[in-house]
Amino acid sequence: MDLVFILDSSTSVGNDNFDKMKAFVKKFLQPANIGCGEVRVGLMTFSTQVTIEFHLNTYYTKAEVFDAIDNVPWRYGSTNTADGLKTMNEEMFFKTNGDRPGVQNICIFMTDGVSNINYEKTIPEAEKAREKGIHIYAIGIALKDLREVFGIASQPASLNVFAVDSFVELEGLDIKIFELDSSGTNILFHFRIGVSLLSK
Repeated sequence: MDLVFILDSSTSVGNDNFDKMKAFVKKFLQPANIGCGEVRVGLMTFSTQVTIEFHLNTYYTKAEVFDAIDNVPWRYGSTNTADGLKTMNEEMFFKTNGDRPGVQNICIFMTDGVSNINYEKTIPEAEKAREKGIHIYAIGIALKDLREVFGIASQPASLNVFAVDSFVELEGLDIKIFELDSSGTNILFHFRIGVSLLSK
């Protein structure tokens, strides 16, 4: 599995809440067999500008990935979701940057707001990524309007869009995409979540 996280780093998030997002990512990755090469992880952030924090082939151990996540800074600014999705599609899931042929491509997108730069391009950029075979899960945090994340995520929304009322609730969000066989090897994609749109 090649897995890319996109984290909203806009002004509305704030440094403390950005730290909660990073903690969630580390919890999410805890069961992943990163060191064995079965799971590769990349991470990027977006506000006014998009920043690639590390590519899929930058780190090869869980300790390295976790250290890198800890060192990602909050970068305040606007919400340029469209460019974030475009960069994910065109640069993160790219062969020279660690994307592997025949391996499932998964994107976990997290935001607390709707795009306010190039907003008309946001959903079309997500559609391009999905057409390429990238599966997108969207987590909306304290969002009153979920229409945009519905358009970003893979369908059906009931399985791919998840909402929490605050950043604190990320701690209770139970997501699992890694199943282990008897040898401890990550196998076929599986998904489970404790809080979803269906419970709202």
